[in-house]
Amino acid sequence: MTVVAPNQPQSLEQPQSGAEFYSQACTSLDAVKQLGEWMAHSGLFGLTKPEQGFVLALECIASRQTPLTWKKSNHVINGQIAMKSEAMLSGLMDAGWEIDWVQFDAQAAIADFSKGQKKVRISFTAEDAKLAGLLPAKPGSGWQKFPAAMMRARLVSLATRMLDPRITQGRYCVEEVADFNTPPTPTASTPTRQTVNVTPESTFSLTDKLEQILEPHSDIANAFLLSKNLIKEGQNFRDVSTKVANMIVSDPDSFLIKAKAFSSPTIE
Repeated sequence: MTVVAPNQPQSLEQPQSGAEFYSQACTSLDAVKQLGEWMAHSGLFGLTKPEQGFVLALECIASRQTPLTWKKSNHVINGQIAMKSEAMLSGLMDAGWEIDWVQFDAQAAIADFSKGQKKVRISFTAEDAKLAGLLPAKPGSGWQKFPAAMMRARLVSLATRMLDPRITQGRYCVEEVADFNTPPTPTASTPTRQTVNVTPESTFSLTDKLEQILEPHSDIANAFLLSKNLIKEGQNFRDVSTKVANMIVSDPDSFLIKAKAFSSPTIE
């Protein structure tokens, strides 16, 4: 008599974590270089050259994070690593801090931070922004379009570095880094002599303006430009033609509205 053994349930394979993936994957310099090139050409990380991708690939491997896991908390702005303010706030909450928002508008961001018996009120106001040269806002800047959000980001960054600097580890928020290369706004207008030179500086100035406008929205901008065949696969907004760049700089609001609508289409 033949006995047929009943089928035994088979366990399903669990998805690998970043640590498990890197422990099994080849981590030679060739593998790092390949990963770095993919990251640099993807347009997802704000990188401008392959070498930045190599360094970021090394960080991902050393910290056992996938590139997209790293991106959830960080971004690269003007060649500098910045931490997203949402990640900073999440870090404070994970560390046991409770946040009670007192004010959150274009005039000030004020919040009470408490942990056990400790309680401190921290603020970032329009007056602070003026002293830092961020106000009056420059045309087309985040301070002109989203002043309340900019206030909140500055407050969160200030509070995190003050209450638990282990979270930021020397990093500033994306909004702060975007302002690093922006000269302070003069408090009083004075007559200045302007000289117009047709030199390579004009090209640099145009690229600089593009980065100021699109860097905080690089993901949706790159996807939108690629869909319109204005850039090729592996390129980013810095690779657009001079004509397209001038169109974006002349009317950034219109471009961003179209790009955001493309990234988040309305479902009727």
